[in-house]
Amino acid sequence: MKRDFQARFCGKVGVRLPCVTRLLITKLIIVIMYLDMRLFIWLFLSFICATVMGTLTHELGHYVVAEFLGYDADFHYGATGIVKGPVNGKPSDGFWITSGGPFQTMLTGSIGLLLILIYRKSFSLSIALSGWQWFLVFIALFWLRQTANLWTWIGGYLLRGNFSGRGDEILLAKYLGLSNWLILTFTGLIGWTVLTIITFKVVPVKQRLTFLVSGLLGGIVGYILWLDVLGKVIIS
Repeated sequence: MKRDFQARFCGKVGVRLPCVTRLLITKLIIVIMYLDMRLFIWLFLSFICATVMGTLTHELGHYVVAEFLGYDADFHYGATGIVKGPVNGKPSDGFWITSGGPFQTMLTGSIGLLLILIYRKSFSLSIALSGWQWFLVFIALFWLRQTANLWTWIGGYLLRGNFSGRGDEILLAKYLGLSNWLILTFTGLIGWTVLTIITFKVVPVKQRLTFLVSGLLGGIVGYILWLDVLGKVIIS
């Protein structure tokens, strides 16, 4: 029975790769059929923009703290560098400058989540979210940077066999004498919790699949477009 099904679906019994490919294509077509294409395009483009803005505001957090502490900072499209430090610089300055980026990101996400909580009645009555409601959702999703960093860290281990020692959260853990994974994992799980709440408690059921697919694709495209293509051209 199984071989007969595979023969009918794949054309050839025993040729597994084409069969798997066709199954994936079929599932993809089914997913696309259930998407609200107008909403998908709008959210897809919005997620691209949100990814770029999230990156820039994160680096701005580093930059503002560095300048406040008297450092000559250099703002780039995907990083913030220190050109020159003050004469009276303190050892703790590195900690505060490093924390500026994640703090800005998590503070922004928390403000968005708080606003959603304040207007929760409006969200609960919505069959489809309006523009201003989606805006609050995107603000709250600033927390997703923490989750993305956690999954990237885990993915790096699966690909290379060792955990990366880089990243703001890992550096902060080292400053505090904590295990490298602690802050990254803790904040990443908070980000995952925020995403779960927004997906199942905020976004209406009929918009949920479109939201998830557009978010995944828009986030990936936005990351690649900004860090690998446009960022270096716009902000050298």
